[in-house]
Order: sequence, then C-alpha cells, then structure tokens
Amino acid sequence: CVAGKRSMGLEPNGGEATDAKKDVEEAQVTPGYGDGTGYWNKRYRADPAPFEWLESFVELESLIKEATTGRLDAAILHVGCGNSLLPEAMYDHGYKDITNIDNAEVCIKQMATRNKTIRPELKWLEMDATSTGLSESSFDTVIDKSVLDTFACGDNASDIINKYLLEVQRVLRPRGTFLCVSYGVPNTRVEYFKGKGLNFAIKQVPIPVKIPGGSVHYAYLLRKGVTGRP
Repeated sequence: CVAGKRSMGLEPNGGEATDAKKDVEEAQVTPGYGDGTGYWNKRYRADPAPFEWLESFVELESLIKEATTGRLDAAILHVGCGNSLLPEAMYDHGYKDITNIDNAEVCIKQMATRNKTIRPELKWLEMDATSTGLSESSFDTVIDKSVLDTFACGDNASDIINKYLLEVQRVLRPRGTFLCVSYGVPNTRVEYFKGKGLNFAIKQVPIPVKIPGGSVHYAYLLRKGVTGRP
C-alpha cells in the first residue's frame, strides 16, 4: 500500500491548552499514521494550509459533470472531505447541494467556519463513512478522493471497504453515481467494487499526469443498480 490519505487542516479557533490536552488524549489511542480520527485531528490542528489530495476541481470538472449527469442541482455527498478546496470550487461553479462529511471533527469545524458566510449552503457533518446514518437513496452523486485508498492501507481492508461501499450504495439514489478518485491501479481496486452485496456498473478513466515523472491517477465511475459499464 502506498502511503494513505494526506489531508492537512486549517488552524481552528480555541484555547491552546485545550487543543494540547486533546492531542495527548488522542495520541494515546492513535498508534500510527492514519490509524484513527485522533491522528487526523492532530494533523489538522498542526498545519494551517489546505491540502488538495490527488486532483483539484480543474482536473475533475468533466468527471463530476458526468457523475452528476450535468445537473448543477444534483444532491452530492463528498466523503472524507478533509480541508479540500474541491467543494468550494464546485459551489462557486454552481453546485450548491453538497454535503461534506469527515470523521475528524477538527476539519469539519474549520471548514464550516471558513464557509459559513460566503458559501452558506454547503453542509459539514462529522460522520463515519462506513456508517453515516444518512437517509437511504438521498444522493445523486457520491464523491471520494482517496478515502478508499486510506481504507486499503489499513487492517481488515477488504471487510471495511465492502462495508463502506455498501453504505455508498445505500445512500445513492437508483442509477446514482459514485465517483472514486484513486491512486490505485485497476487491478488493485476493481475487485472491491464487485464485492458482496454490491451492484454497480464500473467505468475506469485514467487521469493524465500533470507533471513529468508523476503518477497516473484513476477515476472509477460506479453507477448504482446496473451491471456492466455505465
């Protein structure tokens, strides 16, 4: 597994002593890189710069248009949002119905504060992507930028990814689309999309390398409720 998701955060408001205490408590239950929310909360507190993992809106615009069938009013769920600028760019482009979720409360609070006035319709919720509690069939599109990659780097990857994809399938409307942006090549990802209980049409799209010597990333477009290609 290549190093998992690296998302950095904006410095939140609040007392330094409180944040330091939280860091100590979280470190006690977070043994290493990416092994839980404590790790990410600490990282988001420590680094003030937004970080765009894998691709930005510029590179993904056409794929997002395909995933939303060209509808700016599509109900979109952005999973593992971190402090990515993707939802801000999408909002400014006309996508107003975006629900952003992450299990790190620090980044959710930061991003909600950052966008409260200038992008008031964006929604920010602290949630576990494998068990969101969101209503069934409530989204036209689900977007994942390297969340699945992170799960692939952890223990019990196959079981956790299957649980995650079942949850994605549950919240998608019939024929809704899951856009999964990943550094994983098809022979390491496609079998996950064919797991137990899943019914997706799968389309894979290589994303061109932006800089010499860079790695090819992949977009996987999964259409709910049909077999074969979307």
